Amino acid sequence: MKQRIITALILMALVIPAALIGGRVFTLLIGMIMALAIYELLKIMHLSTWNIFLDIAVYLYAFYVVFIDDSMFFVSSFAIVLFAILLFAFSMVLECLDISKINFLLGFTTFVCIGLHCILNIRLKFGFSSILFIAIATYGSDTGAYFAGVTLGKHKLIPRLSPKKTIEGSIGGILLGTILATVFVYFNPLDLTLLQSAFLAFILTMTAQIGDLTFSSVKRYFKIKDFSNLLPGHGGILDRIDSLLFNCLVFALFVTYFLL
Repeated sequence: MKQRIITALILMALVIPAALIGGRVFTLLIGMIMALAIYELLKIMHLSTWNIFLDIAVYLYAFYVVFIDDSMFFVSSFAIVLFAILLFAFSMVLECLDISKINFLLGFTTFVCIGLHCILNIRLKFGFSSILFIAIATYGSDTGAYFAGVTLGKHKLIPRLSPKKTIEGSIGGILLGTILATVFVYFNPLDLTLLQSAFLAFILTMTAQIGDLTFSSVKRYFKIKDFSNLLPGHGGILDRIDSLLFNCLVFALFVTYFLL
């Protein structure tokens, strides 16, 4: 627990100032996160044949999706189709790159990178307060679920994906995350109305848990505990930003419908 707290404090000391400053500093931070996330995605597939050209193709695709594509939130289909074609071409020469790994690499690389693309544009379009709002709803849900689960948890939520998560914990996470995010918005209004913001906070606390369980299912599939050991006490970078990525996509969908 001590190591987990120390790592969390170091991460906060790096991430919060970068997000507050924005601009190139925040872009550099997202670039570092992207590079580490792609490393973890490639690592967990356990490809028996290492291929530098495949790695370069994946990183170039990730870089394009996160930084080059000029869409506000969601990238063009051209890049996705081109990446799919490249992966199928690589499968012709890499026997270890079977159809299941192609689907995973295409789907999850796209998902993670669009999430990071959304984070960049949310910060640019809606400011630091929006990023903080998403983070409070996300990690408030995570914190509430943990403490409610420890103190009140009796009924398992989805044991095949996460044996420790409980229904009581899930409800506690929804309540705490919604309350904290709504209070934050009350004192730091977004472009949305307070009612819209409260409703969005409520949605984000639930989708945060869905995001966490989604990434847990990936780890179950690959029979790993964490995506890596890059962050002592926390696992990998994807173990820390799984729900946040999910929620940035949800936020983007919500504001696209109500504001754009």
